[in-house]
Amino acid sequence: MKLSLRAKEIPKESTVIVGVSGGRDSLALVHALLAQRKDLNLIAAHVNHGLRADSDKDAEFVKGMMTRFEVPLETLKPHKPPSSNVEEWGRNKRYEFFEKLLKKHKAFAILTAHHQDDDFESMMLHFLRGTRVKGLSGMAFQRGNLMRPLLFTPRNEINEYIEKNAIPYFEDPSNQDERYARNFLRHKIIPVLNHVYPGLAERWQKQKEYWFELQDMLETNAESFLDENLDKSGLDRKAYSSLPFPIRATVLEIWFRETTSQMVPDSATIERWDHAILSFPSRKKTEWADKKFLEMTKERAKISNK
Repeated sequence: MKLSLRAKEIPKESTVIVGVSGGRDSLALVHALLAQRKDLNLIAAHVNHGLRADSDKDAEFVKGMMTRFEVPLETLKPHKPPSSNVEEWGRNKRYEFFEKLLKKHKAFAILTAHHQDDDFESMMLHFLRGTRVKGLSGMAFQRGNLMRPLLFTPRNEINEYIEKNAIPYFEDPSNQDERYARNFLRHKIIPVLNHVYPGLAERWQKQKEYWFELQDMLETNAESFLDENLDKSGLDRKAYSSLPFPIRATVLEIWFRETTSQMVPDSATIERWDHAILSFPSRKKTEWADKKFLEMTKERAKISNK
């Protein structure tokens, strides 16, 4: 199992934070890093979300495996999550923890074990829910300090690596629960697609650069537009209406991200804002975020607290 990781991505003798859940993917990553990048200083990071009865056992298992691998381990057990959107809460807690460790250890990068199948599943979920160019491009190999050395490695290759090297791991039972959209896609839909179109995920990944470059082009155009047409009084509605929809949608994504530090929740929200700017009369408004509204004047669309 070859890692997509060379010295040009991470210089020799660097310290890296490795996210370790205890599942096969993350343990395969740690094992492969120890074998293929012996120069690196690994710090394992495990978050015990406390969402399952076996969460504490899982944390102890990870501790034991990192002792066996002689890799230092940092752990976090956050307070119980809010009642809504537990998945997003868990993801936020993980990456907040990873970022803190990055600073604490003056590490070069955070490494996670996302692989080719994860990438393809994420793209398919975006596609089925309704997406734009960004969703079709899937995961980036690198985003800031975050890197995914297994991104171009298929799940079956990881399974073979685990078996060949007799690496213990634990399986999260929720991964088999087909009530979750990702699991249903993984167990029921994608196997059928692969039967008809073998190597589908690999072929799609070969197109990733196209989608990323297209997204970069949209963002460059949208940012230039915002520089010229957004000021303290709001966004120029007439100029906005002259844009094609792909650029309008990107303008709204960037504007939302810059004013809230959040990602747009879905395509329907983009369409709602777009319709408001194109057609709402003065003083009419629609929800933005955090008790803020997108409010219209005759010439501008502005963020309002009213």
